[in-house]
Amino acid sequence: MNTMTHQIAVSQTQEFDQLRKQVAVRASAEGRTDSLYDGLRFYKFSQSIHYQKKQMLMPGIVVVLQGRKMALLQRETLTYDESNYLILGTETLCQGTVVTASENEPYLAIHLDLPINILVKAIANLVNQMPPTATKKIADNFTQSIDPNLINALGRLLAATDSLPDRQTIAPLIIEEIIVRLLRSDAGARIRDLAVISRSAMRIQDSIRFMQEQLHRPLSIADLAEQAAMSTSHYAHHFREVAGVTPMRYLRDLRLEKARNLLLYRGMRPNEAAYNSGFESIEHFNREFKRRYANTPTQYLVELRKISQF
Repeated sequence: MNTMTHQIAVSQTQEFDQLRKQVAVRASAEGRTDSLYDGLRFYKFSQSIHYQKKQMLMPGIVVVLQGRKMALLQRETLTYDESNYLILGTETLCQGTVVTASENEPYLAIHLDLPINILVKAIANLVNQMPPTATKKIADNFTQSIDPNLINALGRLLAATDSLPDRQTIAPLIIEEIIVRLLRSDAGARIRDLAVISRSAMRIQDSIRFMQEQLHRPLSIADLAEQAAMSTSHYAHHFREVAGVTPMRYLRDLRLEKARNLLLYRGMRPNEAAYNSGFESIEHFNREFKRRYANTPTQYLVELRKISQF
């Protein structure tokens, strides 16, 4: 190994170690810890554990900083650790097992959802720049060798979530960088079928804008398909192909994200946040909020306030 190569390897190891320390500080409790930045969460387990409950996951990435995990995704079992990370190309049911963990060296991981609006925007912009071999989606979910650029970006992302101004301005830019790097890598060819994207990405991007503007009123799949000038079946199919989730799942998560922000930054009560986000009832809102954030709205705020000093 020459001097330059050695220096790069040392630098990459240092960045990985620094990211591990950042996660260890933030993942102070056992299990899941949500970040103040929506869609970013941390996991810590001090012993091997099997998830009995299946979770519906969004498109995203999981980077293990310490330990090893196995995940059952669509009848396929994938193993990932410090040498490779998990890429979720579509919403999927997950049943996981933390294989390697101990009190002295707990399992530590970052789970980052890839925001659908940024993902679709990047796909639309990059569709003509992706490798010509990227003509067919190979797998929805898979593992990829760890990328030093990803580790660097995640370190900057965590630092950018420490203050409200940075969360609102810098963090989304780093998320977009992560998505663009992912799509431009060899992994990008495995995530999306470009033949579908070239026909549908712009329409789906317009549909997402429409959803964002119309959250205050009831929207059905027929309403969304009509706005996109597509049949209901074609619209639902192409939305999932491009975005990785169903349109109604994405609409629900848009409303949850808005409600979360109203609770966190506007101080609204749960029933007020639910109403202002387009939910038809507080019961429906509470049920969906707990399904996504693993806590009731009230308890979720209590947990986030514990880490608000970051």
